[in-house]
Amino acid sequence: MPGSSLRKQDWEHRLTVLKAWHTWCHEGKEPEVDDGATYRAVLDGCAITVRALCYLVGVECQFRHFEQQLFRTTERFDALLVCCNTGKELVTELRSREEQRCLLEVLFLGNRAVAHPGDELLDHKVGHPEMTSAINTVLQWLTAKKGAWSELAAVSDLLFQPIPVP
Repeated sequence: MPGSSLRKQDWEHRLTVLKAWHTWCHEGKEPEVDDGATYRAVLDGCAITVRALCYLVGVECQFRHFEQQLFRTTERFDALLVCCNTGKELVTELRSREEQRCLLEVLFLGNRAVAHPGDELLDHKVGHPEMTSAINTVLQWLTAKKGAWSELAAVSDLLFQPIPVP
């Protein structure tokens, strides 16, 4: 299992990156999207971290042929879900279609727009609600996995606290 090889500090590093979204968007103020450089750095860093953590819990999407699938369907959500080739059952078990959509959009951002920009079609639909929802989903999944990975269980509970939704 991929997550079993990570050390406590590896988990803490990744969870601290996700905590940056909370710090950026929730420290008693509205999201400061006007500061484009820092906002984009936090957005991209969180997206690629969500992607990596999803891989560790068993969710992986391949968006290489996304454009072709998008043209075959009229709904973006359906095209994104088709690209989820590993762990689709975890995605579809989420409480709502909106939570599923948010996670898939963040995975698209982390995969296509950040990690593989050469694949083109980089437009994503990730903003404050999508990133917050996706991070909370991953934190929930990791909390459930604490018993399976001793190094993850050793991480402070503060890093597993969900981000408040405004």
